[in-house]
Amino acid sequence: MRILHFFTFMVLTLGVAPTARAADHLDSPLVQGDGRLDINDVYAFQSPTNPANVVFVVTVNPAAGVISPTTFAPMGKYQLNIDNNGNARADIVYEFAFTAPAANNSQQFTVRRNNALVARGTTGSNVAIRSAGGGMVRCDLFDDPFYFDLNGFNNGFQFTGSDFFQGFNTSAMVIELPRSTLGGNNLGIWARTEVGGMQFDRKGRPAINTALIPSSLKDAFNIGIPANDVANFRPTVLASVTALSGDANYAAGVTGVLLPDLLTIDTSSNAGFLNGRGLSDDVIDAELNLLTLGVVATDGVNANDKVFSASFPYLAVPH
Repeated sequence: MRILHFFTFMVLTLGVAPTARAADHLDSPLVQGDGRLDINDVYAFQSPTNPANVVFVVTVNPAAGVISPTTFAPMGKYQLNIDNNGNARADIVYEFAFTAPAANNSQQFTVRRNNALVARGTTGSNVAIRSAGGGMVRCDLFDDPFYFDLNGFNNGFQFTGSDFFQGFNTSAMVIELPRSTLGGNNLGIWARTEVGGMQFDRKGRPAINTALIPSSLKDAFNIGIPANDVANFRPTVLASVTALSGDANYAAGVTGVLLPDLLTIDTSSNAGFLNGRGLSDDVIDAELNLLTLGVVATDGVNANDKVFSASFPYLAVPH
């Protein structure tokens, strides 16, 4: 009975459509207008090749080349925000900006840290760019690392283990940095995109807006800031988690973890989600278990459709 209740709640809340509202792909009416500025997912994990480094990945462009272009938006800005003192405000901002695409779709890009230029590069070059102060950067088209049986979800949790995102590509910004440059090991991470100085989308943990915010508030959530999440969205998220779990006391505790919407990580640890988020972490299974108190345990998709690289930039090559 709770599974039926869970499914009904999710359909009414999300307005689930087969074009992929999952993780954060196409999560609100506004971002469906330009996939190049739609943040799909944010990842943060200790580097598997050097534990003194931490890797951040921001993906945009759901189903790049199918329902959105394969390039970044030249009129937009992409930011990776890092809070290192626990106040849900950015202490370090890495900002990516791109030129208009050339004839071969390549783009020049710059990366700034707190407004200081730290790297320049070109998409499509398959080259890792060294950044000032240490670290590496790559911006390019990759296989989408997200995996989920979305059709099974839409079919009343009749999961078959079929990955809806198999064969899809995404645009990604990948940056690996020395942990020593980030002001501490315990960080809160979120990404944001903006156009003309106005915030377009933002994302911390997977599926917060998608699964816990009703359709009428999704755009408002996307243009909000983490520091205001508890004041603005706690009652909404609490009600959603209560409906999903059937336990108000449990929901209060979970809501306290999920807001503000930051991907939190202790970079001295290589543990996965909820400690950051690795590319191979099965966040759908983790969140199904978390939100339903274990009633729904898995979607049956346990790995990405392509093998991740063992070295920087770690993502799989595009289809």
